[in-house]
Amino acid sequence: MAILFYAHSGLRYLVLLAAAAALAYFLAGWIRGTDFDKPARILTAIYVGLLDLQVLLGILLWLMIPAYGALYGHIVMMLAAATAGHVASVINRRRERPCWGIAFAGVALSLLLVIGGIMAIGRPILGSGGP
Repeated sequence: MAILFYAHSGLRYLVLLAAAAALAYFLAGWIRGTDFDKPARILTAIYVGLLDLQVLLGILLWLMIPAYGALYGHIVMMLAAATAGHVASVINRRRERPCWGIAFAGVALSLLLVIGGIMAIGRPILGSGGP
């Protein structure tokens, strides 16, 4: 179980890194006024895929540990974050001309929810906390 906890806890750095990279790229594309391109779609897919993996590890971990009050807030925030990322991705993918603003807003909202979810269980955003 400890390895699962550390995998779930450590994966947050990849999620945060992917969000930062996506937000920077989306903002640059938005400012330049260029079309939403293939690298933007790839960054979106990477970010949403990492969120999905994080949710899967979280569910597995939740099945193995006793639940406590703050954990439920964490779970709700993280599921909302994954939902926000997916919804923005799907909306943008279905548009005839995908736009930077939708992608940026989806990642930004989901990132805020991820940060809130981490804080809900009293863990630092950047740093370590034991099981």
